[in-house]
Amino acid sequence: MKSLQKIFLTVILSVTFISCEEEYPYYGYVNFFIEPDSAEYFNLNYGNRGWEYFEGGARGVVIFRKNWEDFICFERSCVAKDCNGRLEVDTTNNVILLCPECKSRYLYFDGSPLEGSKATRSLYYYCTYFDGFKLWVSNCE
Repeated sequence: MKSLQKIFLTVILSVTFISCEEEYPYYGYVNFFIEPDSAEYFNLNYGNRGWEYFEGGARGVVIFRKNWEDFICFERSCVAKDCNGRLEVDTTNNVILLCPECKSRYLYFDGSPLEGSKATRSLYYYCTYFDGFKLWVSNCE
């Protein structure tokens, strides 16, 4: 009888802890390259803080040009709990990614949420490699 009680207690505790875990949605498979200096990507050629949206990932990706040699790429899925928003660049201040659904805001430089956001963790980012001509974007290993 005591072993049945132990099993029951273990199951109850396991379900409790599993259900309390925060699940953050969505990132997807990404593996592509672009030539960021081409006229096709005018916003990336703008210089520091230039950005462009691309297909891929779960809800698309956004690439920022931090300077002439460095890029950073984020998943456009909001990571706030219970939010299914798709992030957009704040056109009034293009260093901020904004979720129109929950109003969370993220800093483009590292994807961290700004104070007052519903989100409590940083955005999922994809790895980038720039060889001087092509920018490769892929899932980080």
